[in-house]
Amino acid sequence: MQYEVILHPVALIRPSEEVNMEHVIALTEEIARCQKWITPVPIEKNTGIIMDGNHRYRVANNLGLTYLPCILLDYTDVRVRVHDWNNGEPFCPLKIREHIVNQGKIFPYKTTRHLFSPVLPVVDFQLRQLLDINSLTM
Repeated sequence: MQYEVILHPVALIRPSEEVNMEHVIALTEEIARCQKWITPVPIEKNTGIIMDGNHRYRVANNLGLTYLPCILLDYTDVRVRVHDWNNGEPFCPLKIREHIVNQGKIFPYKTTRHLFSPVLPVVDFQLRQLLDINSLTM
């Protein structure tokens, strides 16, 4: 079963965890230097909650991107598993939604670990394509 990558408005994406700002800075510099975006961000399709890619979401904001390549998924999807980063135990997806959507909070850095099977694809977007939807030439 393959994944569908779409361009999703950055403004509609919800962060789920704190990030390591040193990593955000380094990743921002790397992506700005290459002028390419190659890793899609998997998000929960009904809420826009980031499953994996909080650092990249911050990079998108740093670079002023309007759109991000995303994969819309659901926690009931057999391709998605989520675990507690610290002990490896299954992590309840309802707890994620409650914490982020209902309480308006995000988790501390490295709280959840999402695993995808098959692995997520690589994409190839020029940054300029993510600034303006009208510049898309795929």
